[in-house]
Amino acid sequence: MLKFVSKQITDIKKYGSKEFFKKFFLFLKFFSSIPIFIVAILCWLIIVLIRPWILIRIDLIPSTNFGYFVLTPALYSCKKKLNIDQPNKRHIDLLCINEQGYKNYNKQIEKMWKREFNFFPSFLLKSIYIINKFMPFYKIPSLGMNSRHTRKMERDVDNLVENYKPLNFTSEEEELGKQMLKKFGLNENDKFVCLTVRDSCYQKKKFSSRDTDLSHHNFRNHDINDFVLGAEELTKRGYYVFRMGVAVEKRINTNNSKVIDYPFSQYKSDFMDIYLGAKCSFCISTGTGYDEVPYAFGKHIAFLVLPVGEFRTHSEKFLLLTKHHYLINEKRKLSLSEIFSHGLAYTFDSNDFKKKGIELIDYTPEEIKEFILEMTEIFENKVAKNQKIGKLQLDFRKSYESNLKNLNFEESKKSPYFIPHKEIRSYFSTKFLQNNTWWLK
Repeated sequence: MLKFVSKQITDIKKYGSKEFFKKFFLFLKFFSSIPIFIVAILCWLIIVLIRPWILIRIDLIPSTNFGYFVLTPALYSCKKKLNIDQPNKRHIDLLCINEQGYKNYNKQIEKMWKREFNFFPSFLLKSIYIINKFMPFYKIPSLGMNSRHTRKMERDVDNLVENYKPLNFTSEEEELGKQMLKKFGLNENDKFVCLTVRDSCYQKKKFSSRDTDLSHHNFRNHDINDFVLGAEELTKRGYYVFRMGVAVEKRINTNNSKVIDYPFSQYKSDFMDIYLGAKCSFCISTGTGYDEVPYAFGKHIAFLVLPVGEFRTHSEKFLLLTKHHYLINEKRKLSLSEIFSHGLAYTFDSNDFKKKGIELIDYTPEEIKEFILEMTEIFENKVAKNQKIGKLQLDFRKSYESNLKNLNFEESKKSPYFIPHKEIRSYFSTKFLQNNTWWLK
């Protein structure tokens, strides 16, 4: 208790009056919630008593991470419909949104999940969930959505979501989406691509109330203007391009009217965030939570991501590329096997790359353009199946699988950052492999 009180005093000294009032109102909220907890205990008892006849499971849908908010429940929905990992007795699952003090989650996704699942009043289910954690003799089963290892659980290694597409629009939403596209200047048959390039703005805005150092994420960032050349080339090929983002650092530097800087648009909304990802021809991404939207609707995605252990390998609709790993003291780039052997496959901290003497080198705008056009050719079926799975792709899959198997994962498996893989179905950039034959050696 003394330790708890001491922490509160330290926080108030550190963050000032704003923190004091925040904690004060939380204190009042706690006491006002006592009647709710009493009701929650009674509900918990009822759930326990009826379990011989009907099993009740509970969980809170994570909302603070956009990707989890989409894909974790999507995967649960697919497994439920396909009767995968389900209880062999009659059961009911009760869900609500786990806000965790962050209420700026996408409200359109919330609407869609509420149509899909049995939603219970959040104030009550959250209380039941908390009480359940402290019960010594029986715990109501949860669905594991808020596990420390959520990253592992939301990894759709069996590619269920792409094939069963659990998210759907109503007819009214479909019509609204079409009308909104017209406001952006698109006709009904116009094609468009979503471009999502990560920078630090969203995370900074999200955690602005704390002195949170987010620089360890910087290795994932890219400059949006390195993608302008590729975006403009797409417009020449008949596509509109929507630069996506909830919050971004800067505007995209182009005068091309078909490249739409959506984060700065007056028509931006939670609904259009989802509709654009659902209806795009394909998506170009540097690895953000938004990727799960086009994925949930079965779209092609070109990923320029790292670390390499994070590769999305389970879908034929994915095209992969990563940054160059430059070993500073030897003045050379690392091969795929060396990235694994140097312990970089699951490095999620910019400082760790620096400590190991690694500089991450971005691709040039011309190289990014070539990567985007490669995705375009795949999407438009201009690349035959036997060309896609040629020797270079087979070599990549063999090398990647071999490195995954040979790496000592005993500690990695305990980490929430460890990402499981199954059958390798995705493609690595053939153009990169052709121009960098040393990378697979």
